[in-house]
Amino acid sequence: MRKVLCSIGAGPHQELLDISGETFAIFARRHGYELDLRREVLVADRAPAWSKIALLQECLTRSDLVFWVDADAAIVDPTLDIADEMTRRDVMGLVAHEYDGMRVPNAGVWVLRNCRPVRRLLDRIWNRVEYLDHDWWENAALIRELGFTVEPTVALDRATRILGRTRFVDRSWNSIAIDAAAHPRINHYPGRSQEHRIAALTQDLATARAVAVGWK
Repeated sequence: MRKVLCSIGAGPHQELLDISGETFAIFARRHGYELDLRREVLVADRAPAWSKIALLQECLTRSDLVFWVDADAAIVDPTLDIADEMTRRDVMGLVAHEYDGMRVPNAGVWVLRNCRPVRRLLDRIWNRVEYLDHDWWENAALIRELGFTVEPTVALDRATRILGRTRFVDRSWNSIAIDAAAHPRINHYPGRSQEHRIAALTQDLATARAVAVGWK
């Protein structure tokens, strides 16, 4: 099976990807992923976050499975493959965070199989232009496609077909401050300052390197 791990670090996020990208490389070598890390946006007329969808679509043309990780996240425990969290029926996997009485799907860490339902989903997300300037951009479009409301709060509104084929993995795969895992596999720092992210990612890289030492 051909697998790709991808991310984009454009503008200020280039500095983040320079650090987090090394943790992605450790994971990729361990689990047989190709690495596709970009330092420029792919779509000039949309907010940078939308380039994620364009890159996922591109990667799916040449791979069986695509694993996306945001540039402001680091894989601190690369011992397990997120693909192993999914059953045969699952077409994609991600974390749904629980806070403020909500359950919020977070596409900052997102694994997708190359299949018609996923390709069609990405097309529908791309075409949800009502979220072009939303604070959550493509993540808001994904939440809606899964059948959740976005405003005023995130709540399940209708059970969609794609929701039934989505695996919500343990939050250790996308540990954020508001919904942190006790033993994270991926630490993610959305909404934090550049200085905080750089310091945290640097520490995470040291952790990932220490784990990888035992494999040599």
